[in-house]
Amino acid sequence: MNYMQHEPTVAITKDYVSADEGNTVFGKRWGSQIITIDAEQLAALQQGQYLALDVQSEYVVYLQLTQGN
Repeated sequence: MNYMQHEPTVAITKDYVSADEGNTVFGKRWGSQIITIDAEQLAALQQGQYLALDVQSEYVVYLQLTQGN
């Protein structure tokens, strides 16, 4: 199967802008939420594991920490 793949986009921002309030850092979006992680979850990322994020009970996003050189 051929699925259209998009490059992941990540932005660092100091402010949270709800999709309902206007343009996000990525432009217009139809939903947004804040997902917080704790020290145990951060440690799991640092150990090479993934975090599975439930996005609005509709999508799953897997978060992975990039291993530096």
